[in-house]
Amino acid sequence: MEIELKLATDDQALNKFEQSLLPNLSGEIKRSESTLFNEYFDTPEHALGRLKIGCRVRVKNGKIEQTVKTKGKVEGGLHQRPEYNIDLQQAVPDLHKFDADIWSPDFDVETVNKQLTGLFTTNFVRVTFDIKQGENHFELVFDQGEVKAAEGSLPINEIEIELVKGAPSALFNLADEISRIIPVRLSNVTKAARGYQLVNGDLPKLKDLPDFLPLTSQNTTEEGLCKAIQTALEQWQHHEYVYLQTGQLKALNRIAQSIDLLLQSVSLYLAALQCKELLTLHKQLLALTEQWAWQDDLSSIRRLRSKKGPFSRKIPKNQMLMSYLNGRREGLLAAQTPENLLSSMVSNQVQLGASRILVEKPWRQHVSNYQQPILEHAKGWLSQGYQTIMQSLPKHQKMDYHNYLALEALLRQTLSTGFLLADLFVESRGQFRAPWLDLLAGLTEIKALVFLSEILHEIDLENDLDIKQWISEKQTNVLKVMEMSREVAMQAEIYW
Repeated sequence: MEIELKLATDDQALNKFEQSLLPNLSGEIKRSESTLFNEYFDTPEHALGRLKIGCRVRVKNGKIEQTVKTKGKVEGGLHQRPEYNIDLQQAVPDLHKFDADIWSPDFDVETVNKQLTGLFTTNFVRVTFDIKQGENHFELVFDQGEVKAAEGSLPINEIEIELVKGAPSALFNLADEISRIIPVRLSNVTKAARGYQLVNGDLPKLKDLPDFLPLTSQNTTEEGLCKAIQTALEQWQHHEYVYLQTGQLKALNRIAQSIDLLLQSVSLYLAALQCKELLTLHKQLLALTEQWAWQDDLSSIRRLRSKKGPFSRKIPKNQMLMSYLNGRREGLLAAQTPENLLSSMVSNQVQLGASRILVEKPWRQHVSNYQQPILEHAKGWLSQGYQTIMQSLPKHQKMDYHNYLALEALLRQTLSTGFLLADLFVESRGQFRAPWLDLLAGLTEIKALVFLSEILHEIDLENDLDIKQWISEKQTNVLKVMEMSREVAMQAEIYW
């Protein structure tokens, strides 16, 4: 079983490590360097890829080896995959040489073996540090090179920390030290996955959350938190990769949403699974959420400029306003430098801390109720959030946009709780969330209009009064719809 952490980094990582961290590392350390050429094989229909199986032939120092990695799992940034290696006389794969037990009963080894063809290669220099610290033994490797296919190439700048023997916590300890001196990101994308991306000609795409976090009444409280953390981290890391590969600004908004989901998940379960690790993570998440608050303005700019959104009949036709909005967008991106944010120390601490929690489950040392069915908590948690928001909504008077903006944080928190728990009540949850989600959608429009009102003070715009009147009318219309949604929401029967 291969157990490793993968970190994406830059081409200066090795120098920084050897100058700043290596001299201070304890234990027995051996350094080696090699050039690795790997060719990855599959059938023309990608029979292996569809099963999450990787097949490669590696040439290293004149030695030829074939490797098969079967489907494993990724928890945060920790990769765990069965790996099988066999020496070859020539660089041609032969699946028959592997033990038959590694394949599923319905896997046709004979047919697949006949159809194997080379799809892409990886060629990189690997510097390995073999580290023994007491009972822990692991390999720290720095890879630099490229993934190459007929369709193009992608750079490789990675750090892998593989556990040879001992506790996975040793990997996290070293990763934490590395993240303090080198810009890195936890990565859930393998070299093989990037090769398939090239072969298929696919750029990574935005990925929606499910309507609800998948749960059953048999899930424990611990499992509920772990599923929530895992889902938030997967979304976060996926959209980091989307942004860095495509530059899509919507991916930045998805990252901010993932960080908020992670914060809400930890906040929800903290009372039941109290431990210092969760408290520390909660504090770090609060700080990180603040670092991403600028996303609200960026999202408002995107909505205002959109030629398909609710403002498309007015804003895109005003060239001066569009030019100003474009300038504000570029100014925000230049000031915030998303690439630096993604590899910041706070971001790394949060991801490593959350991933470590998934593996170590530190609450087991402090509480005994982690095996309680989550259902025993769910109704109380849902009721608490619902009652709080109902008490904040006036029953016999209208709300203006100031009231709704003040309610936003509570509304998001309550809806997040529903996302995390509502799958426990599949038969009765019905359409309860729909009007509350409509309120949140209305709030995003209100925020965009408020943002537009504020920037009108900064520019000398022709037909200024016309725009201001349009904003006022638009706000009035949005508020009318929101008030109707609020009435429906307040009358809906709870589903738990």
